[in-house]
Amino acid sequence: MIQFSFSSVLMTVLTSNLLLILVALFFRNEKTLARVGYRLTAVYCAVTLIRLLFPCELPFTKTVVLPSGISNLFALLRHPYEVIPGIRLSVWEIFCFLWLGGSILYIALFLFQYKILKHLALRNSRDITGQEPYASLLRKVCNGKRYDRIRLCISPYADAPMIIGLLNPIILLPRDAEPTDMDVMYALRHEVCHYMHHDLWLKFGINCLVVAYWWNPFTHLLNRQIDTLLEIRVDTSIISEGEDASIGYVTSMLHYMSGSRGNSNTTPRHMRMFLEKRSDLKHRLHMIQCNGRKPNFLLSFLMLLVVLSLYLGSYLVIFENCSYDPLYKESEAYIVPNQENCYAIKNADGTYNIYFVDWEVFETVNSLDHYQGIEIYSSEEEYNEKTQNL
Repeated sequence: MIQFSFSSVLMTVLTSNLLLILVALFFRNEKTLARVGYRLTAVYCAVTLIRLLFPCELPFTKTVVLPSGISNLFALLRHPYEVIPGIRLSVWEIFCFLWLGGSILYIALFLFQYKILKHLALRNSRDITGQEPYASLLRKVCNGKRYDRIRLCISPYADAPMIIGLLNPIILLPRDAEPTDMDVMYALRHEVCHYMHHDLWLKFGINCLVVAYWWNPFTHLLNRQIDTLLEIRVDTSIISEGEDASIGYVTSMLHYMSGSRGNSNTTPRHMRMFLEKRSDLKHRLHMIQCNGRKPNFLLSFLMLLVVLSLYLGSYLVIFENCSYDPLYKESEAYIVPNQENCYAIKNADGTYNIYFVDWEVFETVNSLDHYQGIEIYSSEEEYNEKTQNL
């Protein structure tokens, strides 16, 4: 049975963060990134994304009992406390409410801010879609395919050429760059390549995942790293056409980056997260320089083995606490749950309330792995009825 629980979320966060730390180490060193290769690095990111998408416990997952010191801490987190009269909540349940509420608020603010920023960017931009030589260059770059869906605008806020919009894409070109026709052509090729490969939708999906895990700083790091990998993929596809294409493309890239350097000073601070595109330049230029070099097979294989082992291993085992609430202790020894001292009541959501007969305490668990042989009742009334008849 597939289960979502405190332990499954704990295992997901632990595994994904370990994977993200590995990927972050690649990005810290351009030589390592080049030796591993951006394609394999993208596989590592994809594995991490998949792990974050499925924070669950599978039927074949085996339980590994944690040491008592850690278990006591988890027992305190999962034990329900009376927050207000008549309502008992655990720290874990409060965190789940905050998690859900924060995700809803985060995505609402993100979509609202993006809509406002898109409106502000366009209101201060000049539409050049029908002007020459831009119109001819756009048709040439698109090879006549879907070029009529794309708008071109000159923006005072764009830090570099970029494309925005999911349904109605708009390419923003920096206002003060003073590019040549060749610079514009390579800039359009880059942004149109993002559009043709549906990178905008991919980034939107990743942002939704970041929203779901808004409290985890490593997911924000993953978002930035995937952005860089998408840029490197487009760079590689263009420079693979030969030396002339490489020189023209790099020249165009450097021209826009240097020519638009002052734009960030005029960009409103709250718009920079959407309109700046300079932070990944170092990685991109290094990967262009290393283009054509074969990745280190042994290093790539070892890293792939580590990543897949972490991913598969995180579904094979799950960590559970071995102790119960500290109130259950008797004479410095843990109470062993059995049919004599406790019973379970099954809840509608598939969880169980474990009640200890001699203490007015209980805890909610997702499975009865640690309570073998105890009686299970459908309600408190059924328990009272059966015990009165004995």
